[in-house]
Amino acid sequence: MKKSSAFKFVLTICLSVPFFLIAPTLAKYPEKQVTIVVPYPPGGVTDVYGRALAQRLSQIWGQPVVVDNKPGGGTVIGTQLVSRASADGYTILLTSYGYTSNPVLKKSLPYDPKALSPLYLLGTSANMLVINPNLSVKTLSDIVALGKSNPGALTFGSSGNASSPHIAAELFAMEAGVKMTHIPYKGTGPAMNDLLGGQIMGIFDGPSAMPRVRAGQLNAIAIASAQRHPAAMEVPTFRELGIDLVFGSWFGFFVPTGTFGDVQSTIIAGIELALQDPIVIAAIEKTGLTYARLKQRDYQKFLDGEEARLRRLIKTEGAGIQLE
Repeated sequence: MKKSSAFKFVLTICLSVPFFLIAPTLAKYPEKQVTIVVPYPPGGVTDVYGRALAQRLSQIWGQPVVVDNKPGGGTVIGTQLVSRASADGYTILLTSYGYTSNPVLKKSLPYDPKALSPLYLLGTSANMLVINPNLSVKTLSDIVALGKSNPGALTFGSSGNASSPHIAAELFAMEAGVKMTHIPYKGTGPAMNDLLGGQIMGIFDGPSAMPRVRAGQLNAIAIASAQRHPAAMEVPTFRELGIDLVFGSWFGFFVPTGTFGDVQSTIIAGIELALQDPIVIAAIEKTGLTYARLKQRDYQKFLDGEEARLRRLIKTEGAGIQLE
């Protein structure tokens, strides 16, 4: 084929491809506001991560990056919103354990989990039982004794049904041989407010609660980690106190499935650059997060492992976790 003929052939092929199929890859991302949807109300650790990163990403990209809190339904409302968003990188989900548990524990969901793709796993955190310091019970032994003598008297809040704090509470009740009353909220923030106000006895929060513990606002009973947590060294593990409980949450980003790979790479690069900023580091360190920094494929493997672990738990360990 002559050069002129080859050129005409290539040009014909290029012109035959609809422009809208190639235009997104030619555009510079981001060219407008980026929204990070957090399916919890303001005040929880997921919201803290979102706001710290959004502020730095705005500076890095030269475009507004905002956090949109969409609480409710145990993260379902916010997750559904992002699952139906355009796959252009301008709507991102930052969520946690509810993303794992909802498809397993809920009979139906208003979104297809396959409509979202894992982008970046920020990190993990161990659950820690904290209670109101004004209670007559002060130790894990006291709590177990109350739970056994008065079934249902233990009122534990959570950030929602099927959330990490909820499952941690159910696991604790199973391992301790007690019954507890679960009170779901639309996020950790509202649950913590009621805990501080004395409306509930306790909640399984993360090491992020340690500033309140050290200020005397909360009493930390035990942490569900294999070893003492670096951010809460004064808090014993459940295993130290005779209860075999190791459990925690995770925090990570998702994008609508179909988002271009170069856009995903730009978002990940922005997040990793933001995580080097001293202000962002300080905000995250206060929560006691253990960094994971897993990208798409490794993040998916992690999620598959978490789901498999939950399914085994429901099937073989007899925890009081029911389908909704």
